[in-house]
Amino acid sequence: MSREELLRLAAGSGLPVLDLSLGVPADPPPADPAPPAPSARPAPAAYPASAGSEALRTAAAGYLHRRFGVRVPVEAVAACVGTKEFISTLPLFLREIRGDDARDTVLIPALCYPTYEYGARLAGLRVHRVPVDGRLRMRLDLLPAAVVGRALCLWVNSPANPTGTVEPLDRIAAWGRARGVPVLSDEAYAEATWAHPPRTVLAGGLSGVLAVHSLSKRSHAPGLRVGFYAGDPHLVAELVPRRRAAGLMAGSASQARAAALLDDDAHALAQRERNARRVAGLVAELDRAGLPCRPPGGGLFAWVAAPDGRGTAFARRLAAEAGLVVMPGAEYGPGGGGHVRIAAVHDPAAVAARLALLRHPALVPTP
Repeated sequence: MSREELLRLAAGSGLPVLDLSLGVPADPPPADPAPPAPSARPAPAAYPASAGSEALRTAAAGYLHRRFGVRVPVEAVAACVGTKEFISTLPLFLREIRGDDARDTVLIPALCYPTYEYGARLAGLRVHRVPVDGRLRMRLDLLPAAVVGRALCLWVNSPANPTGTVEPLDRIAAWGRARGVPVLSDEAYAEATWAHPPRTVLAGGLSGVLAVHSLSKRSHAPGLRVGFYAGDPHLVAELVPRRRAAGLMAGSASQARAAALLDDDAHALAQRERNARRVAGLVAELDRAGLPCRPPGGGLFAWVAAPDGRGTAFARRLAAEAGLVVMPGAEYGPGGGGHVRIAAVHDPAAVAARLALLRHPALVPTP
């Protein structure tokens, strides 16, 4: 069931709509950074650099060093027009780069951001979902050898959307290198890692890996539509001209602002603290409402089992009777049908009153 349908149901509930369907915190955007020096201002009549301006790439490399202790050459960093665009087009470009029709399969997590599958389908490729263990971590050792032999690439998302799972990125990178399968690490929620300090797949070296980072999440700037990717110098060098030929380039003004945001850690740390409070508060309120869930290792979401085991029906009922919009788990893979994903994007005090409606017997069976 689509988010738009749920929003319409919630609008008809007679209650103000409380939207917990997207990972967009209910905060104002960060303040504008100081204006760039005249020499750094983009030329309005020039096309923006598809690879990213020197200022943006330098700022991204500086951020990776400060936050993760990883040194990445500026030429191994490039810009994208928001990470969703990059994720949905990357398999298409990788297929051309590799030039091997036998590599026709994209490996994705069993439960994941739907754009991983969409990007594979857009490129005319097969999708294979990686099995998971009891903690919802990927079990690469359970992949059939025939599937691994056809793998074009492997997506990993840590912390994961929708489950909040934190993956062992070093071991996953080593698995990919040993088998010639590029590991594509979506690190949009890296700043929202709660189980341990933020990590990147780049920590074990650049060969055979790409990390994708989002200004939308780190800086709460989804409207900016700028992200960056970094890693294997050969892959970055092959991607830049292909993406340029496809017209994929972030606007010059957006790149200048993104560079300033990447150079500033204070606003990102403040957002991280707000997110941490909301996640902990949401988990506590769900427990009080009779919907206990495992605290996520990271990310902005609670992955909650539906009381009757039917996630889509539960999401419909929450929207229609409580004006509360959450995402059915089936949107993230066939194994998610018994769950809903609830975003911790409003302060717990604002969420608590609405969650009290879950005690209604029509929503949660009485113990």
